[in-house]
Amino acid sequence: MPDQDRREVRQEVRSGRGSVNTLAAGDVGDVHVTNNYYRVKWAGAIASAMVVAFGAVYYFAGDPDVRDAVADGPPLRVTVQTKDSMVNHNGAWFFPGRLVRAGQTLGFDQMAALMSKRTDRVDTYETTTLVTVEGNRSHTVDVTGIRVKVRSKVAPTAGGTLLVYPSQGEDTNIKVGFNLDEQVPVPRNADLEGEAYGRPYFDDHSVSVKKGEVVNFGFTVQTVKWDVTYDLEFDEVINGKHTTQTVTNGSRPFRTRGFAPAYDQAVGPYSRDGSFGVIPRARALGEMCGEPCTVRLAVRTAE
Repeated sequence: MPDQDRREVRQEVRSGRGSVNTLAAGDVGDVHVTNNYYRVKWAGAIASAMVVAFGAVYYFAGDPDVRDAVADGPPLRVTVQTKDSMVNHNGAWFFPGRLVRAGQTLGFDQMAALMSKRTDRVDTYETTTLVTVEGNRSHTVDVTGIRVKVRSKVAPTAGGTLLVYPSQGEDTNIKVGFNLDEQVPVPRNADLEGEAYGRPYFDDHSVSVKKGEVVNFGFTVQTVKWDVTYDLEFDEVINGKHTTQTVTNGSRPFRTRGFAPAYDQAVGPYSRDGSFGVIPRARALGEMCGEPCTVRLAVRTAE
């Protein structure tokens, strides 16, 4: 067809479905067909699917069961602070080898500096720990029990140094206690100001943690007889479902050591000026736990 006869021809053909097909004719052999019916149909379907999807997300976002099913992390977020790491806290510690030379005395600040450099110390007689938990579920987390899960339990070996720093006042944050000398340690009320001291803790207490709520547990774990490594296990009920959450001391288990039958030396307050020096083992034990030496929780429980 000559250029002067070249023209654009547009033809609309309606099908039975009501679609509109547009034929655009330019050069001979160059024909384009656009089906607007299918474009409109698929655009509508995609829009409808998006509305349904967003509606489902909005609906399930308000459902605590769904939120808990996809929640990240454990039911309770846990922070652990072991408090017996400083010499200004009431306590006793075991150190491998000898801590001071014969006849040497150390002032309080010198002893505190020495302790800060020794990472091999082990809590002796008692470990006090502050465990802070924060609710991490839409449903309330009910703590129905806490127990000690023992990893190892042996008699303390002789040797090394026993350092004692007794009678610096009681920690008022301590509320739950375990006596590791019991055959099956039971969580006990460790509030010294309460009449229920020594009784099973959950006989008189219930603990529920809502999402975002923070609750502090102060623990004392005591032993005279054993060298024990252990974890703490929380029994939890969430919306009627039971679960167990394990709490460790960072990447390690907790450890509490009883008194050895003999030490290379015992070190404690040496004189009224607050200095530390070598003292007899019997004096060190007497100042920490009385004579005979007994777990404090056991004494109060038996009264």
